[in-house]
Amino acid sequence: MFTTRRGLLIGAAALAAAGCTETSAKIIESDDDLTAALRRARTLAQAADSLGYPDIAEDHLTHAATLERLLLPSTVGEESGAEQSIADAAALAEAEAEASGEARESCLTTTGDYAVLFGEIAASRAAHAAVIA
Repeated sequence: MFTTRRGLLIGAAALAAAGCTETSAKIIESDDDLTAALRRARTLAQAADSLGYPDIAEDHLTHAATLERLLLPSTVGEESGAEQSIADAAALAEAEAEASGEARESCLTTTGDYAVLFGEIAASRAAHAAVIA
């Protein structure tokens, strides 16, 4: 059997693409911006649900699910200590606006490939603040 250079290169590329190399895949470690966004999404979802905004709560839970998938295999527990008290719609609108600013800042300063995700979260939270206010 005669093997050409092209055949060898294609075979090597196929092996590399299949993961049959000695180099293991890099698993994403916990990212501070992702972790903060996840904790904030959980807090806002709980507050929105308790104040009667189920659609807004669902938006936050969707973002939380996306962030959890990105952080796997790490797990992020609930934030200890600084549990934010959101008692009414005005406080929720203020919390949404503040969280939008945090996500926007993460969008602008992230070193990872998450700028689009943070931008989407920032826009969503700003829209929530406008709807509630």
